[in-house]
Amino acid sequence: MLAQSPYQWLQELSQRAKQRAKGLPRHEKVEQLWRGVAFRLTNNNLITQLNEISEILPFNGRLAKVPGAKSWVKGLANIRGLLLPVIDLKGCIEGKPITIERHTRLLIIKQAGHSAGLLVDEVFGIKHFPEHLRDLDIPCEHAWLVPYAKGAFTNGKKTWTVFDMHTLAQSELFLKAAL
Repeated sequence: MLAQSPYQWLQELSQRAKQRAKGLPRHEKVEQLWRGVAFRLTNNNLITQLNEISEILPFNGRLAKVPGAKSWVKGLANIRGLLLPVIDLKGCIEGKPITIERHTRLLIIKQAGHSAGLLVDEVFGIKHFPEHLRDLDIPCEHAWLVPYAKGAFTNGKKTWTVFDMHTLAQSELFLKAAL
């Protein structure tokens, strides 16, 4: 039996590897996920894009009053040295004040050149939905929510209305906080 040269041995090894190799996996399209912060306002399950919220804080109630402001401007909060107006989101867009409870949270937004803290009833955390499941045709049940609703995701029996913080921050209603 003749000894193989290293080159011949490598060629034979390469040939055997090609014969036994499995094919590459099929190229499957990776599904894009839509990520957002889920929260509750009254009995409405809302979700806003993750990048529209910079922070979520518990509400401690310590605020400096703002004279001459509408009732839904609850005051000013000092958040890490930055004074932010605290807005009762329900009071602002629905006209009914929020009931402060232990689940009440403050959503910090920085949108359209404006920063503010928005009081919401409860925050459920981050939710993920396949992008293609966003339904832009689901009608919004409440007229006060329609200007800010940008479709919805349905997960089981729950419908999560997509709330657009950028639209809120640019709205006349939000910007006209003085009496």
